[in-house]
Amino acid sequence: MEYPIVVAHGARLNKNYPPNTLKGIVDCAGSGFSHIEVDISAHENGDFFLFHNEKFDAITNKRGSVFNLDKSGMKDLWYINKKKEKVSPVSSLDELVEIMEKDEGIRELQLDFKMYPSSLVTDKILNKLIGIINPVKERIRITSCADWVILKLCEIDSSIKLGFDPQFYIDYREREEVKYPPFKKNVFDYLDDHPISMQNWNKPEDYLSSRAVSLWNLGAKTNIWYIRYSFLIKSYEDGFDWVEFLHQKGAGACAWTVDMDNDSERGEAELLIKMGIDRIMTNTPEAWIKMIKKS
Repeated sequence: MEYPIVVAHGARLNKNYPPNTLKGIVDCAGSGFSHIEVDISAHENGDFFLFHNEKFDAITNKRGSVFNLDKSGMKDLWYINKKKEKVSPVSSLDELVEIMEKDEGIRELQLDFKMYPSSLVTDKILNKLIGIINPVKERIRITSCADWVILKLCEIDSSIKLGFDPQFYIDYREREEVKYPPFKKNVFDYLDDHPISMQNWNKPEDYLSSRAVSLWNLGAKTNIWYIRYSFLIKSYEDGFDWVEFLHQKGAGACAWTVDMDNDSERGEAELLIKMGIDRIMTNTPEAWIKMIKKS
């Protein structure tokens, strides 16, 4: 059996690691994980933080939006714990590139570009991003839900490796609270704001097949799609296989975020492997490797 590439989500060896830290990246690479993912958020001057959220509030010692943080606030910026104690510095993408230049163990670093209403990303900012990663560009992959960012990056530099996450267009989330698009749920329980999703489809696989073809036009500049694992599994059970669809297009699929905390998740992991998933993103990469070695 061919197993998928294990991608360390947030540069975490396990859930005891805070996400998106330089230490996590070094430790993951030192433990043999050659594919690592971290989040990046843009600042209005073109700097980039290894950071997931729109605001620094609650998880750092600063407040306010990442995009508009003033220069004085960029100094002494730390992640904090529930006791408001400093646990790890919030690092810049420049610092990460310096580490990659010295560490050949990282085969591919995935930079997941976060987009929020306050993130007024311009061509100038995207050009600066390309300049920052240029020394290690061949080992970088930039991914995003924002297809317009992906298309613009490809336009600026067609040699950059890219990845697309379609969750702004179609998704399946088991949680009730929905804070970002898509907001409307159709008769098959998929979240999809496009009018086509509300048509009177006879079968879910017909609807999913139609949406896959239309979404391919957005993500065709990428050769890896990053898809929520619960959405992949529900689609598969409804008769449509996203992994097979992407393989037919010459692209690969990465399922996120598949942790190994209980038997239920192990069963879902086995199904994804059976489907032929190319990559698995996880907060528990060490547990994944143990499972693979036992198989």
